[in-house]
Amino acid sequence: MKNTFVKILGYFSIWRIALFLVAILAGVLIVNFGGRFPYVDRVLTVTNLPNWIWGFGNFDGVHYLRLAQNGYSAEYSQAFFPLYPMLIKLFNFLPNGNLDLSLYTDPSFFYVGIFLSNLLFVFALYFLYKLWGGEYNGKISKLALILLLTFPTSFYFGSIYSESLFLFLTVLVFWFTNKDKFIIAGIFAALSSATKVQGSLLFLYLLIELIYRYKDGVLKKTEVVLKGVISLILSLTGIASYMFYLGKHFGNPIYFLTSQPAFGAARSSLPIITLPQVFYRYIKMLITVNPGNISFWNSLLELTVTVVLVGVLIYSFKKIKFSYWVFVLLAVIMPTLTGTLSSMPRYALLAFPLFPLAAKFNKGFKYIIIAQVLLGVILTALFIRGYWVA
Repeated sequence: MKNTFVKILGYFSIWRIALFLVAILAGVLIVNFGGRFPYVDRVLTVTNLPNWIWGFGNFDGVHYLRLAQNGYSAEYSQAFFPLYPMLIKLFNFLPNGNLDLSLYTDPSFFYVGIFLSNLLFVFALYFLYKLWGGEYNGKISKLALILLLTFPTSFYFGSIYSESLFLFLTVLVFWFTNKDKFIIAGIFAALSSATKVQGSLLFLYLLIELIYRYKDGVLKKTEVVLKGVISLILSLTGIASYMFYLGKHFGNPIYFLTSQPAFGAARSSLPIITLPQVFYRYIKMLITVNPGNISFWNSLLELTVTVVLVGVLIYSFKKIKFSYWVFVLLAVIMPTLTGTLSSMPRYALLAFPLFPLAAKFNKGFKYIIIAQVLLGVILTALFIRGYWVA
């Protein structure tokens, strides 16, 4: 166990150092800071850290940090689920500065947030390595982990984003389910559903696993009732609690959904827009938008990632556990129902259960890694310099 954790820590350290090196290089090559999001001067530059560090708090990061300090006082901030900023606030034992907190966010929240994200990612990697090692073998587990670390948007795991927390909690749900500890899995599913809306999909994952356990005779009917029903109910308490809070304080239990259009990208809350409609919209954009415009390349990246994901999902059907497959399918499709593929390169990280399947392509593995690293360098650099990536 100790040797495994040291190995994981080694992988993480190489990844983290590489990200910082790319961030430093980005400051040299990309002179103009994009700053296509608010509060840079009130949340990030006040940390007095160099851009290659505070840049990992760009975009959604500033909203999470403001939530950690001020709660849901800002309009439309309800789009962000509560657990991650709550943890930042909970573990902030650092002394407050002398800033006017009605205008600025105390730098201590950034320090805690960046540390928390990276720490959670380390533990997520450890349990992923153990999980995949048990389901496949040590070699596949190692290669799948490398695929995850080199994924073009993996830098979000080390940023002020809820990605690392969600990964950690979701992996623990899979881990304890494999050990038939459904109630514990239900608790972590509840925490996951308080982190991202996709966490609510773990209800279906648990339900499918329970059905298979019952059919295979692993769980008796009484155990399904005692363990299964309790775990299923628990799994939704996270999002249910947040909806109750939104209904009580803002009169809208689905405010996290209806506030989405405020963040641009032509998002829609209702009615639901199907994926073929979104594909049509993107093809139309690629035909009409000037390739000299950065929005063209954003759209191309979002469409390409989504098409690849759909293709891999079709290929992987019956090649991975059905419960994993359903979770990935719905986690990938859910964001597209808002009428846009915006952020899909980041949401692709939710497809991590597919990575061991890709790790089996021995001949093409190194080419996948090379392609991921090259694209990852570009996306990380753009993100650090304030340009929208995902």
